[in-house]
Amino acid sequence: MGGWRDAVTSVLVVATLGAGALTGCGPQYVRNTEIGYTEEKQALADLVERYRVAMEQRDADAVRAMVSRKYYENGSTTNDPTDDYDYAGLNKVLADLENHVKAVKYRIDISAIEIYDTTATVDYEYHSQFMYAVGPQDRWSTAADRNRLTFRKENDGWRIVSGL
Repeated sequence: MGGWRDAVTSVLVVATLGAGALTGCGPQYVRNTEIGYTEEKQALADLVERYRVAMEQRDADAVRAMVSRKYYENGSTTNDPTDDYDYAGLNKVLADLENHVKAVKYRIDISAIEIYDTTATVDYEYHSQFMYAVGPQDRWSTAADRNRLTFRKENDGWRIVSGL
């Protein structure tokens, strides 16, 4: 007697479960962003997070491990080469991090990840606080800005080539 009702109920249950499954398979995003997910974009975001953690831990070796030997930074000024540095110069910057900075708080919010064959860019906004020694006194410095990290795919994976 309830054959057709059972059939309708079964169809409704299947339709409801199917709709739920479809919603669960909606757009996926790179973790903590609104950027469409791909494995490569997630890998780059994970590398940026490793960089952020390394900075907070003042771990120069961990930062150095993420950087290409072809690293070059123009100091955000194209007209003034005196503030430019390469991988060797980066080592001096990292030595300052280890020797003069006592504490770091660093937040990164990724806004875009673009991949172009063997290079990639990650645009982000950062908020940082650094405690550093000035003679016998400690001072806090804060900064917030937008930045871009540029990566190059090398034999062992993505490496930062500019933007630190």
